[in-house]
Amino acid sequence: MKTHEDPRFAELAGRTFAFFPAIRNIEHNEWTLEKETWSEVLARNAGTGEEVWVPRSHIGKISSADAPILIVGLLRELQFKGGGVSPFRQQVVSMSPPGGASRPTVTSPEPPAPKRTNSAADRQTLSFIGKALLAGLAVVLLFVMFNFSKGENPIAALFRTDTSTTDQRYLGLTNTDSYYLVVSKMGQAEREQWLNAEEADLQFQALWYPQRSYLVILMGGTRADMRYIGTLHDPSRKVLDAAHLSRGGDTGSLLRNLPNF
Repeated sequence: MKTHEDPRFAELAGRTFAFFPAIRNIEHNEWTLEKETWSEVLARNAGTGEEVWVPRSHIGKISSADAPILIVGLLRELQFKGGGVSPFRQQVVSMSPPGGASRPTVTSPEPPAPKRTNSAADRQTLSFIGKALLAGLAVVLLFVMFNFSKGENPIAALFRTDTSTTDQRYLGLTNTDSYYLVVSKMGQAEREQWLNAEEADLQFQALWYPQRSYLVILMGGTRADMRYIGTLHDPSRKVLDAAHLSRGGDTGSLLRNLPNF
């Protein structure tokens, strides 16, 4: 099989893998690599025998570990339609009012007429005072932010999301930790949630620890065989920890493309 100088696909030779996110309109998400060209790769569905050409431009990172299954990341969600794959676009339907009735027009009340100052000199004086107050307030605000952020950029500190947690016990977890090992290390979660249907090829589970401001994510081929893949901040859902893979890299891309929950 010709490689076209792309070492990523050497990892797929003779191995079964799953696309993430899964290609829409194809129920079985297990594939083998059959052929590749400079622009596309040919994948055969292990369950249905269906063959599809996937453009290389849509293929992202390939996981180095195959437990529970090798993952081929897609840079965008694809759909199978008309014998080929294409980017999936969510259609938005515009709903018109029933009976062809037009929407009522809301008329805003007229604003009151501005009061006139006594003279042009008064207007200039008020404008100068207002600008001076705003400038002084900005200087004080920047000074306070600079001191409290310990020398960091005060503008960046203003928009930085607070991802602090009560502890960092999740840093002791690895990608080999099963559900029971995670619970033994972290304690029983306040709430557990499956992120997809039971018949899906890949299972994702969230263990919620709201008092600690984070949730732990597990992944597996079946619900009986789940492994730790990372921790997200609650409620911002920013990645706090991504499990390291045995051949390099981590699960960060998986955590940023989880099913909506």
